[in-house]
Amino acid sequence: MFAPASFLRAALAVSVGAWAITACTPKVEGLAGMSSRPNVLIVLLDGARADHLGCFGYPLETTPHMDTLARDGLRFSDVVTPSPWSRPAFASLITGRYPSSIGMGGEAGQLADGDLGLASLLRSKGYATWAVLSHPFLNPTSGVGEGFDQFRLVVDRTVWPKGLSASLVTDAVLEQLDEAGSRPFFMVAHYADPLHDWAPIQGFEFGDPQYAGPLEGGLGMSDLQRGRRNWTEADLAELCSHYDSELAYVDTQVGRLLAGLTDSGLRTNTLIVLTSTHGMQLFDHGGLGDSQSLHDELIHVPLLLVGPGVEPGLNEVGASLIDLAPTLCEYLDLAVPDVMEGTPIQALTVGRGRILFSETDRIRRRRAAMDERHKVILDLDSGDLSMFDLIEDPDEAHDLADNPEFLGHRALLEAALERFMDSND
Repeated sequence: MFAPASFLRAALAVSVGAWAITACTPKVEGLAGMSSRPNVLIVLLDGARADHLGCFGYPLETTPHMDTLARDGLRFSDVVTPSPWSRPAFASLITGRYPSSIGMGGEAGQLADGDLGLASLLRSKGYATWAVLSHPFLNPTSGVGEGFDQFRLVVDRTVWPKGLSASLVTDAVLEQLDEAGSRPFFMVAHYADPLHDWAPIQGFEFGDPQYAGPLEGGLGMSDLQRGRRNWTEADLAELCSHYDSELAYVDTQVGRLLAGLTDSGLRTNTLIVLTSTHGMQLFDHGGLGDSQSLHDELIHVPLLLVGPGVEPGLNEVGASLIDLAPTLCEYLDLAVPDVMEGTPIQALTVGRGRILFSETDRIRRRRAAMDERHKVILDLDSGDLSMFDLIEDPDEAHDLADNPEFLGHRALLEAALERFMDSND
């Protein structure tokens, strides 16, 4: 019923092989440095599973505008977020650093050294720096607004989280772009409607028209959590359709934003980045929502790059959202700050043996380490460790932690995870 996020690793491995024949190597050759100071627009989804976007293999037409964008640019199939919830993921994207190294692990985390983020850097280079946000977690009191000339929340807190905000985001972004003038701009447009409390939206129905169960009109997150042990397969399919409905609505607003960018004449000199802070659990591995799990349905995120100097194609390089800030620095011919822990995507190649990490301290304290095939997840509270083969077992259903055949690889990933945790204490 649900398409597992990590099935894409196996499916796209075939696709990237064909692309590698024509492009010689699945390395990002198409991100040339730019001398004309292009604009940068980050279309940042929140709670968008990669495997529910059409351009990442989803069979339903949930994201036609994003799919069109993907055809025009470079699509990355194997990108993970350093955190499965919004605030630390956003902070890591902006700073190029892991949450635990910038004080953003738990619920009350405050961003350390905010002036070292991408917004501050680009503002110092003459860029206008703007952000339009649609989630109360991304408020400036946590430090994530450091370096932005304008950092606007467009959430109506009286109706949150049931009120749709995607149209408000697009309205505010287009209004801001009208003031672009001659300065280059760095803009973050943040869409959070797929995040919680899913309900069907008229004109974007994906469910069974014959369904007449308890989820017919949608339910709030607390009610969904309370009733989860009683849901039937039909109920879960309806829940998934409501999630798709809100994602599809966001897609129309992203399409409106892109059309406005084109109509204004700004698109020809704008690098567009589309990604997501994290994915979403839809009772995969027994959970619902975000923040607590480090399985792929929550940490596998889409990444598209479209714009001047970017050659369209598919890339299967294993990467993290912490790589985005240094990637943009290199694209803009700026020195990558030494403090950034990410690596410019232009320097990455398939098969280099890189290990990536993801972490959460919100409600549950967990850490994950993964290479191009295997993942270990450590529960810091219980001490339990699990291990999965992401190619042979994309659903992460079979724990290999005690399998003698994998003990050597488990030890390698455990050692890497221990070094990572020691370095960020």
